[in-house]
Amino acid sequence: MKLILKISLVLLFISTALCTSAQKYAIEGGYTNPMRTSKIGSSNGSTTFFYGGKLGGTARFEIAKNTSFLTGALYSLVYADRLSGVSSTEMLTYKTTGHFIDIPLHAIYSLPISKNTKFFAYAGPTINVGIAQNMNVTSSITTPSSYNLGKFNVYKDPEYKLNRLNLQIGLGGGIQWKKYQLKSGYDFGITNLSKVDTSKLYQKGWFVTFSYEF
Repeated sequence: MKLILKISLVLLFISTALCTSAQKYAIEGGYTNPMRTSKIGSSNGSTTFFYGGKLGGTARFEIAKNTSFLTGALYSLVYADRLSGVSSTEMLTYKTTGHFIDIPLHAIYSLPISKNTKFFAYAGPTINVGIAQNMNVTSSITTPSSYNLGKFNVYKDPEYKLNRLNLQIGLGGGIQWKKYQLKSGYDFGITNLSKVDTSKLYQKGWFVTFSYEF
């Protein structure tokens, strides 16, 4: 926990330091759709889809002609509502609210098609840091359940034991007209988020954002 916090602070410091020397700044916000998939041993587990939004700031500076580097910090608030049938008479409902910070470290290549318009593509790592993730598990029956019910923070609860730090590889692109930019991309999670030796948990997802550059 302390190591993860230190790493997160260092990454935020580096991102902030880079932003001070950037040539272009932007406010960015939009829709995000993360997906978390589990695997227990050789068997596939459950998949949880999150829906929400992200908002933050980015900074970009030129490396060479039509090539630039982008970093920043974007806050995401997401929600998931998943049902799981555990018996012929009982259904469990998992309602989760997640708070994340994304730190992009992306190389961008632009292709101008007119004076004011250009297409662009990007690639590079995205550091996803979990701030909080609260889950409420309820049962469809009134009799006592053998499953763990109630409210939990999955980063702190001993049953879930999730890592906060998720390294992702991002790919995407979009179009820019003057100072306005429409971007979409996909982040492939490569870090196992589960601290349980017998299971694996990966998070990836798609997003689309709109930004204004100044």
